[in-house]
Amino acid sequence: MANIHGISRFGSDTPEMGTVFAVAMHLCDRSKQGGGAMATMTAAVRDDGARPILWWAALGALFAGFQIYLFAAWIASDQFAPIAPGPDPLPDGSRLVMMGLWIGFGLSALAGIGWVLATLLRGRPLNLIQLLIIGCGFCLWQDPTVNLLRPVAMYNTHYLNFGSWAEQIPWWFSPNGHRNGQPLAFQSALYPIMVPVWVLTAAAVMAGAKRLWPRLSGPFLALIAVAAITIGQTGAEVAMVRAEIFAYGGVIRAASVFAGTRWQFPVYGAFLWAIGTVAIACLVHWRDDRNRTLVERGIERLRIGTATANLLRALAMTGAANLAILAYYLSFMVVSLYSDPWPDGFPSYFMNGICGPGTGYACPDPSLPIPGRLVPPG
Repeated sequence: MANIHGISRFGSDTPEMGTVFAVAMHLCDRSKQGGGAMATMTAAVRDDGARPILWWAALGALFAGFQIYLFAAWIASDQFAPIAPGPDPLPDGSRLVMMGLWIGFGLSALAGIGWVLATLLRGRPLNLIQLLIIGCGFCLWQDPTVNLLRPVAMYNTHYLNFGSWAEQIPWWFSPNGHRNGQPLAFQSALYPIMVPVWVLTAAAVMAGAKRLWPRLSGPFLALIAVAAITIGQTGAEVAMVRAEIFAYGGVIRAASVFAGTRWQFPVYGAFLWAIGTVAIACLVHWRDDRNRTLVERGIERLRIGTATANLLRALAMTGAANLAILAYYLSFMVVSLYSDPWPDGFPSYFMNGICGPGTGYACPDPSLPIPGRLVPPG
């Protein structure tokens, strides 16, 4: 992470808009005029009074406020209660993984949050990694949305949980969303720590590719990073499925590994995740001569102290990160409408009364209509 400041700046390449990776390419898009273009853009900011950071910070404030609202509403509701894992026991190997996550993820989350708080209390500017910790941490509210339209992924409720905030989302559609208990130990570090790790990994891949092929344009750098993250994420998620942290019920089998078994994993999910991750990595990879990301442009025009600057920069990163992760979840939701029937054999600690016998709702099947939580069980 120490070499992150050596990553190329704005104006070093010439990517263009218009590829299928619209979200990632938008954040990677720059002018064909190289360093001169950066000077022109900077002059434009100063001439017309535009302050991009204020727009990005306003968007981030909306996302952060919405997450706070969701969690408060969830905690105050009768759905804030543990979901029992049912009668099926957890294998010893999976239990060891669970204990390891409690220690590893819990400590890493405490370390990351403590590092951010120590910097703020000392009145120092936040660095890029700390901005990612904050910005990605405020993406946590999106985690259940993969199941928003229909059940797709299930968490292991042997992990400490208090249900889910899913049904506090006003536009939630899928029935029994609150019963997919969010594992607190896993979630404590998933977004504030692990997402930044994937982002920095993608940025490092882009920087490495640029060193190997200096004439490579931005879209190709992003494509290389998408390929690398897709491979890495597939390996990581298959391992987590095997460790029984979570499972995927509804997948398109033709685009999945171990299809038709309880160990199945949709490779297209890793691909879509890579696009969102690389979109944020583009902010890291292309920074200006002051080491600022695209969403921080214009902050130099504001007469503010360090504390206010930290707030605006953190909110701006929150806005950008949420847009990128939201693109992933929206895409996954739509693709999952075409998933194949669920396989048999999921233990009780994955089913959790979400669908199937005793719930009144059949698990998703392409031959059945899509149930909603406002539709009475039958």
